[in-house]
Amino acid sequence: MKVKAKKTQKGEKLMKKTFLKKMISAGIIAATMCTMAPLGVSALEKEVSSNWKQSSDSTWSYCIGNTPVKGWKNISNIWYYFDNNGKMKTGWINDAGKWYYADNTGAMQTGILKISGNVYCLNKSGVMQTGSVKIGNKNYQCNINGQVSGGETPKVDKGFDSNNNLIKPNENSNKTESTGNSGSTNKPTATETDKGSSTNSNSTVNNSTSNNVSSGDNSVTVSGLPQLSEKYSVTVQSNAESKILELMNAKRTEAGLKPLSIDYTLQSVARYKSNHMIQNGYFNHVNPDGTKWTNWLNTIGYKYNSTAENIAYNTNDPVELFNQWWNSAGHRENMMNPSYTKVGIGVLLGNGKYMGTQTFAG
Repeated sequence: MKVKAKKTQKGEKLMKKTFLKKMISAGIIAATMCTMAPLGVSALEKEVSSNWKQSSDSTWSYCIGNTPVKGWKNISNIWYYFDNNGKMKTGWINDAGKWYYADNTGAMQTGILKISGNVYCLNKSGVMQTGSVKIGNKNYQCNINGQVSGGETPKVDKGFDSNNNLIKPNENSNKTESTGNSGSTNKPTATETDKGSSTNSNSTVNNSTSNNVSSGDNSVTVSGLPQLSEKYSVTVQSNAESKILELMNAKRTEAGLKPLSIDYTLQSVARYKSNHMIQNGYFNHVNPDGTKWTNWLNTIGYKYNSTAENIAYNTNDPVELFNQWWNSAGHRENMMNPSYTKVGIGVLLGNGKYMGTQTFAG
């Protein structure tokens, strides 16, 4: 389980402390655990044997069973590095004599980076280059510290401050090749791609992507899925849904990603999931009958290549659901995953809580 504090330009450390204070009465769910408390958050597609854990010193580890991972690990298509104590590293990383760079979330970077005012060239394996570096049809010189020197500087892809925060995203990515440097890496060819947060599926269901809920419809039913009981009355929080989409797309745009568009079929399923949890008194990606939202998508004939689900709840503010997701690395990765292009957001008020679901697809 990993719940990570919201990052800001003032630094993530202070926000981690603030978030932990807010979580005194919080319920958090990851892997196959579930709880019901004033506030909860989860981003899991399937049962997994690994999860994120935060230590008392605010460092993060990724565990398989009870054993923390060491070295490089590919998680949800992002490379992370864990030291000999299993602690996730950020900033510059020296591995076997090669230098890599990870931002303040631990994600390894590639391309042309401007870090604390200096420009560096990292190849597609993330290795910092020195000497002559070919970018496109031009050669640039990097000194022994990896800093671009000379009169010309390649176009920067991303900029980071001294705390490893992204400060200048750029959508155009340069590919780097080094003359005299193969760019090979000692990273293992790990295939772990879930991080307790998402599903990749080559769906073979039919091509139907018809919307079961039209724009502006506050229905919580889905054509083709069972009618839910009405043990509790619920109201759709459409303003909160719109605000969460706005906040999420602002983060994506800031990071150089394309904004997500609302898909009303996904929205109907997201609302259905939130209502399903309220009416049946549970909080989990796995439904009481053992099915998941992916089963629902297949049942209604929704075609997708990849999908993910975030769920959360609280008792005081529906828009705060966004912060709950953003402050957790697994959920944040779902929201920032470039492979997702569509989303449905379902926020309902019922049985004394705001229940939220995000359903992603690409």
